[in-house]
Amino acid sequence: MKQAIAVVAFGTTVPEARHRQIDAVFNFIKQQYADVPVHLAFTSRIIVKRLRDRGEMILTEEGLMEQLANEGVEQVIVQPLHFTGGEEFEKLKQNMLSYVGKGSIQEVKVGRPLLYFMGQEERPDDYQALIDGFIKPLNIPSAEGLVLIGHGGMNVGNGCYSVLQLKLLRQKLSNVRIAALECFPELSDIAIPWDWADGTTPKKVHLHPLLLVAGDHALNDIFADEDSILMELQDAGFEVVRHEKGLGEYEAIQKLYAEHLDDAINGRYEGRSKHRPKIPTIK
Repeated sequence: MKQAIAVVAFGTTVPEARHRQIDAVFNFIKQQYADVPVHLAFTSRIIVKRLRDRGEMILTEEGLMEQLANEGVEQVIVQPLHFTGGEEFEKLKQNMLSYVGKGSIQEVKVGRPLLYFMGQEERPDDYQALIDGFIKPLNIPSAEGLVLIGHGGMNVGNGCYSVLQLKLLRQKLSNVRIAALECFPELSDIAIPWDWADGTTPKKVHLHPLLLVAGDHALNDIFADEDSILMELQDAGFEVVRHEKGLGEYEAIQKLYAEHLDDAINGRYEGRSKHRPKIPTIK
C-alpha cells in the first residue's frame, strides 16, 4: 500500500516562528520516517492566502489530500500539530476522513493532538508526558512562578487547561499556572491574585506561551508593551521573566508528536478498552 504522512498545523505568517517551531517538528518527523513521503499543510485559509500573496507556496490540508489522491497514494497518516482535541482538531479530523474513497485514497488515519488521553484505562497520560517532558525541565525554582498561556476555545476541548492545572496541583506544582487567551481560565482566574492555591505569592514570575508557535499571539497578546499578559502581570507587581519560545522548538515536544504519529500508524488505542463489554448490534 502506497503511503504518505501529512503533518498539519494551523500555520503562521511569522517566518522565524515557522522555521523554529513548525518546521522543527516537521523535520523531526521527516527524519523518523525517511522511507515515507512526509508533507506539510496549514489549515488557516487566512494564513495560507497571506503566505501565497508574498510568494510562499503552502498547501491547505484539502489541497494536499487532493494532490495525494492524484498521485496514487492509498493510505494517508495525518499528524495534527494542534495542542488539544478542540474545535480545530475535530474539524480537521472529519475533513481528512472524508477523503477515504476519493481518488486512490483507501484509508486515512489521524493521530491525536499533544493533549488528548488522560491516563485512563489502557490509554497513556498525555498530560503527564507534557509535565515530565516540558514543564519540569524548565527548572523554575519553587519560590518563583511559571505562567503558561494557551490559546483557548469555545468547545469542550478548552477543558484541557483545567485538567493540566489539576494534575499540576496534585503533584504540588502550585507555582505553575495555566491560562488561556480566549475563554476560561483567564489570567485573573489563576494568577491575580496568586495566593489562592497555597497561600504564597512569588515576586518573580516566568511567562511562557503554551502554544506550538510563538507567532502573532505571542508578539501581540502575550509579550506586547501594552494590553498584554505581560503588562497585566507587571501591573500586578510581578517581576516578569520572558520566555519567548513556542512548544515546537523543544525536542521533547517534537518527540511527543512523533510518538502520537507512531501510535496512529500502528493503530494503538483504537476502539473500546479491552475490559469493556462489546456493544451489541441493535437497530
